[in-house]
Amino acid sequence: MELRLGLSALLIFSFVAIKSQDTIKSEIINYNKIAGYHVGVVQILFSHNQGETTFFDRTSAYSVGFPFGITFNTSGKIKFDLELVPFINPYLYSNLPYKIHLLYHPGILLPMKNGWTLGLRAAFEIGEGQFGFTPLVNKAFKLRSGTAFFVEIVAPGRFGPEKGTGYTQLGGVHIGLGF
Repeated sequence: MELRLGLSALLIFSFVAIKSQDTIKSEIINYNKIAGYHVGVVQILFSHNQGETTFFDRTSAYSVGFPFGITFNTSGKIKFDLELVPFINPYLYSNLPYKIHLLYHPGILLPMKNGWTLGLRAAFEIGEGQFGFTPLVNKAFKLRSGTAFFVEIVAPGRFGPEKGTGYTQLGGVHIGLGF
């Protein structure tokens, strides 16, 4: 009887000890890795290449992007963000077909005070043969229940698609919702 009682106490003590260790491990491991998601619309307003500035009010140069992404927390203040942006060039008032390409846009974000964020993204334009980077400044406005409306100024810099093309500086606006 005493042996059963001793074994039962040992089993209960072991279970409590194991459970408390598991709880500690899960608290450490299960911090929220996902900071949020976002969707939006990006409109490039101008480009500058080899001394010539082109504004995107011309239908031959007009394109619009639809970014969506996921943001991950890191152990520090900086966040890692993975964004994909399908771009559509509709060639309005032309017989040309639509042109579509995808921008793979991973980056880092540095949240600041009062809803401001600074960021820098790598850029790989699949279907365009371009690569580069995109610095950004973002201002978020809280709506309700963890949702925010944001306005982002982007300054994409691109190389390519051909070696002689050189460097192209663009400027644009990205608006969207963050969750």
